[in-house]
Amino acid sequence: MNKLIDYLTSELKIIIGFLLSLFVFGMIFVVGNLDTEYYILGVEILSFVLLLYLAVGRVSYRKRRALKQQLEDLEIANRLLQNQIINEKKDLSEYFLLWIHQIKTPITVSKLLLMNDEDCTEELRMQLFYIEEYSNMAMNYLKLKDRQADMDITEVELDSIIKALLKKYSMIFINKHITLQYETISAKVISDSKWLSILTEQIISNALKYTEKGEISIRYLEEKKTLTIKDTGIGIRSEDINKIFDRGYSGFNGRVNEKSSGLGLYMAKKIAEILNVEIKVSSEVNAGSSFSIIFKDNLTNL
Repeated sequence: MNKLIDYLTSELKIIIGFLLSLFVFGMIFVVGNLDTEYYILGVEILSFVLLLYLAVGRVSYRKRRALKQQLEDLEIANRLLQNQIINEKKDLSEYFLLWIHQIKTPITVSKLLLMNDEDCTEELRMQLFYIEEYSNMAMNYLKLKDRQADMDITEVELDSIIKALLKKYSMIFINKHITLQYETISAKVISDSKWLSILTEQIISNALKYTEKGEISIRYLEEKKTLTIKDTGIGIRSEDINKIFDRGYSGFNGRVNEKSSGLGLYMAKKIAEILNVEIKVSSEVNAGSSFSIIFKDNLTNL
């Protein structure tokens, strides 16, 4: 009904012209004292012509409205796309500013070791390891932007993923004298093995970063579909827990220890959203932290 009213409003000039024509036509018949039958016939003919015009015109009006709506939708989509591109460029720029800040630390330490310590092979190896990992983080972040082209959802063995990561970080465990508590996991989940590995790695790396002594335990609770990585590190303040996944947020611990630029957990959260898994955190300052990856019905957000 509203569309019909809008259409008639758009043809208001024609309708007014028709009414004026009837009025003038009627006045001619009154002044000329002509037979009203001819007037009625003329009114019928003009009314028929008007109705025919309006019927044909409404089809054209609908097409114009549809085209106008399509044009408006395209303009909105174009603005959204432009905003998305701007936000992605800003996001990328901010990420790499943080990344540059983070990778400068092991490079600087490596230079100091080479200048001041003749027997620095092991420590230098660790710093080179960190440089490589930060470089991998940057590449993974770029791939994260185009994740759909790099997804392979299948049945994944958690044990193979975790053992590969433990082997990769074995040097850090040994050098920091951190005990590992881990038993073989027989469970399988439906996920993307590469991105699940990157997600798990960020949490293990974070646990190693903030644990100077004690142990890290990794276990899987079959009934809860939950993989838990627990450390005995410095812990996280309660006021920081809700912010630790924000990009660039290093929190009190990161500022004190100068070890974090707030990238690893930010990436972990983004990957968790893609894989449709949930990350829960519990922590106590000076007692350690526990990160749980909860697999929700083995569904993914592709």
